[in-house]
Amino acid sequence: MPRIGFYITLTADGMYADTSGGLAEFEPAEPEHRFANHLLRDAGDVVIGRRMYEVMSYWDEVEVDNPETPNVEAEFARFWRETPKQVVSHGRPTLGPNAVILEGDVVEAVQAMKGADGPPIMIGAGADLFATLAEADLIDDFRFLIAPVAIGQGKAMFGSLTRPLHLRLMDTRQFDSGNVLLEYVRK
Repeated sequence: MPRIGFYITLTADGMYADTSGGLAEFEPAEPEHRFANHLLRDAGDVVIGRRMYEVMSYWDEVEVDNPETPNVEAEFARFWRETPKQVVSHGRPTLGPNAVILEGDVVEAVQAMKGADGPPIMIGAGADLFATLAEADLIDDFRFLIAPVAIGQGKAMFGSLTRPLHLRLMDTRQFDSGNVLLEYVRK
């Protein structure tokens, strides 16, 4: 049974995006980027919300063979393109390579994926999809990379939860950049 992992960068005040939907205040240093690369490399599938997919589709456009593209970014782009993506959407967005619309009920679909054998499944989501999957007890590993900046206004990661999410801290890692990785499992 594959483990389902969630990983996201948050500001110190819990925002995953600013009011325009991005996080311009954050640029990952190479060690943080490598950590994300390894998570994606090891994933057998990514279940991702439409808006997050649109943000991440940038990686379909990165020129991986351009010598000016940093190695860590080219590596991430390759992993992104190789990993199958199940996009959660009520509409029919334009999809890039190796991406399909996740059909049917997202909770039932992720339960079915979790019930099969295979490598870990990564979740890429904003507050609504995160809350849906967390409250259905489908996420095993919670990884939050906390950037040392507070933006005050934006999209709060935990704003869609309808009940407390109790977690147990498993590990922490401080990066030279000042970012801190917090790794949790469900309590």
